[in-house]
Amino acid sequence: MSSKPRARSSTVRFDDILRVAKKVAKTHTPRVAVAGAHYPIVLDVLCEAARQGFAAPLLYGDEAKIRQIARKLRLSLEGSEIIDVSDPVSASRQAAEAARTGEADALMKGNVKTATIMKAALDDEVGIKTERLLSHVALFEVDATKRVMFMADGGIVIAPDLAQKVEITKNAIQVARSLGVKTPKVAILSCLELVNPKIESTVDAAIISKMAERGQIKGAIVDGPLAFDNAVSAEAAKMKGIKSPVAGQADILIVGHADVGNVFYKTLTYFLGKQARTAGVIVGGKVPMIVVSRADTFDARLNSIAVACVLSRG
Repeated sequence: MSSKPRARSSTVRFDDILRVAKKVAKTHTPRVAVAGAHYPIVLDVLCEAARQGFAAPLLYGDEAKIRQIARKLRLSLEGSEIIDVSDPVSASRQAAEAARTGEADALMKGNVKTATIMKAALDDEVGIKTERLLSHVALFEVDATKRVMFMADGGIVIAPDLAQKVEITKNAIQVARSLGVKTPKVAILSCLELVNPKIESTVDAAIISKMAERGQIKGAIVDGPLAFDNAVSAEAAKMKGIKSPVAGQADILIVGHADVGNVFYKTLTYFLGKQARTAGVIVGGKVPMIVVSRADTFDARLNSIAVACVLSRG
């Protein structure tokens, strides 16, 4: 690990992302294709994004139900386009195809199963798949840090191998840089900070760190293995004698398994509540994709749409 500490990277907050999303929309309002828009919280958040002016919803769903929900919640559908399709498979495929052909700038899961929309997204004929790896990047802002941090992968690549971890890292770096973190600091996490040949995650982390040092991963400062405490706490790193340009200053946390990322994200959501602002986006496809949990809050959904809209500008 490097012995020379570096200054903190540029930072970004969710309010900054929302401002950029609105700025982006002044030249082109990103179109968000939603599969299964006939669901109250989904329609509510999309109408709010449209009201704030940073998204133009393409609503794929049961038109009668969409209009009924809008009347009940007193939502304006101005700026939205409704495509009447009640079957979830057809809705997912049509929304994915709109994203593939450029009719839409982002793809979003509504009232359809995750497996259904992911199958459409990965379909060779209608999907958004490219040569890149699709991976999930979670964003979170907590009172302790007062800045947005990033975590990957929390749910798409279940047990990534070394090559996939490299692609997950590259995807997360691209997201952070696109949102305003000029040179993100990336911590490749494990259960400890020393390389142990018996613990695969420590070996992978050391290899990825060396790859970044040799220029195979660009645009960020990467170090690992680092345990979680060493990655986010300068005091913990100092107590353990860790000298690293990333320790205590990480912007991006790369986890080794989806179980870890999923538990981490939901721990923030349920233990910190309103003290944690969150979002999530799937990247690596032709367009960013929003696949939120049914339990995600209104704000998390709105933040996710804003993130996707900013990323959609390329």
